[in-house]
Amino acid sequence: MRLAPNLLLLLALAGVVYYFAHGFSDRAKGTDFPDRYAAARMVLEGYGHQLYDPHAQEQFQIRYAGRTGEYYIHPPFETLLFLPICLWSLPTAYLIWCLLNVGVLAYIAILFQRHIFKRLDWRVLLPLFFLFPPVLIGFLQGQDSLLLLLFMTLSVVELRRGRDFTAGCLLGCGLFKFHIVLTLVVLVASLGRKAILRGFAVVFVTLLLISAGISGWAFLFAYPRFLMSLSSLPRADINPSAMANLRGLVSVSGVVPDTAARLVLIWIASVLLFWHAWRSFKSDTSRSIDAANLAFGNFVLAAILVSYHLSPSDLCIALLPIGLFTQYLADHTGIPHWIRLSLLITQGVLFLPPLHVLSLAGHTYVYLIIPILIMFLLTSAQSFRGIPRHVHGGAVVSRFPPMAP
Repeated sequence: MRLAPNLLLLLALAGVVYYFAHGFSDRAKGTDFPDRYAAARMVLEGYGHQLYDPHAQEQFQIRYAGRTGEYYIHPPFETLLFLPICLWSLPTAYLIWCLLNVGVLAYIAILFQRHIFKRLDWRVLLPLFFLFPPVLIGFLQGQDSLLLLLFMTLSVVELRRGRDFTAGCLLGCGLFKFHIVLTLVVLVASLGRKAILRGFAVVFVTLLLISAGISGWAFLFAYPRFLMSLSSLPRADINPSAMANLRGLVSVSGVVPDTAARLVLIWIASVLLFWHAWRSFKSDTSRSIDAANLAFGNFVLAAILVSYHLSPSDLCIALLPIGLFTQYLADHTGIPHWIRLSLLITQGVLFLPPLHVLSLAGHTYVYLIIPILIMFLLTSAQSFRGIPRHVHGGAVVSRFPPMAP
C-alpha cells in the first residue's frame, strides 16, 4: 500500500511525458527545442565559432530539424547541456529532454517540501506544479526554464544554511538566462551578502572560459551584436505582447510610439522598480530565515518584471516566490486580512489554465504582469513585512535560527 501512491505518481508522469513526446514530429515546427538541438549539432561538428551567424543556424536547422524557426539566443556554454542528447534524432532527443525535466521538477518538489513550503508532501506538490501553465508551456516548447527554477531554489536552500558563496555559485549557473539572474544577484547581494558576488564571479569566469573554448573569444563581440540585431531578423519572433514584464507592458500600451523613447521609458521604469525592491528591504535588520526568504521571493518577482526578454515558460520561476509567500502566510497570523486575501487571489489567478490559453491566443499574455506586479507591491509593503514573527511571553522572537552574516 505504501508503494501505491508512488506507482500512481510514476504512471501519471509517464503519461505526461508520453503526451508531450507523442506526435512531436508534427509539432516540431512550432517549438523552441529544435534551435537548441541544431546549436548543439553546430558545436559538435566544430562550427561553434559560427554559433551566432543567423545563416549558419538556419542551415543546421534545415539539415537536422527540417525547418527554419527561432534562433538560438543563449550563451555558448548552454550548448553543453544538449550535446549528449543531440547524438540521437530530434524526436528522441526531445523525449530525453522531457524525461530530464520531469526529474528536475520532481527534485524541485522535494526541495519545496523540505525547505520552501512544508505543509504539502512532494507527491502532492509535483502534480500541482504540472497544473501551473508556464510549466506545461516549458515542456511543450522544450524550454530550459525549469533549470533556472532549480538553481534559484537551491540558492534559497543555501542561503538558509548561511552558505552565501555556494548560493552565489548556484545563481551563476543560471546565467544562460542572464537577463533574469543578474537583477536577482545584485538585489540579494545588496543586503550585505557580499559572498554571493564572490561565488557568482567564480562561476561567471568559468562559464566565460567555457564559452570562449566553444566559440572563440570573438563571441564577446559576435554575441551582443547578434542580440542587438534580433529585431531585424525575419525569424526572430520577438513579440513583446507575450512578455509579462515592463517591456511588454510599455510596448503594448502605446503610450510612447517612438522606439527610442519607448526604450528610455522601459529603462526608467525598470530602474525605479529595482530601486523600490532594494529600498523595501535594505533597512530590514531582521536576520530570521523567513524574512530572508520573503526578500528573495520579492526579488525574484522584481527580476521577472525588469527582465528585457521573457518567454511565457520563464514564468515558471514564479513558483518559488509563490511557495515562499504561502509559507510566510501560514507562519504569521498578524497580516492584515485584505493583504492576505489579495495575495492568495493573485497567486491563484496565475494557476488558471484558461487565462494563459486565452491570453496566448489573443496576444495579450503581457497582462499577466498585473498579478505579478500586485504580488510584488504587496510583499514589499511595510504593512506586510512589519509584523511580529512570533510572540512568546510578550516578547517578539524568531521561529528560526539567525542567518549567518
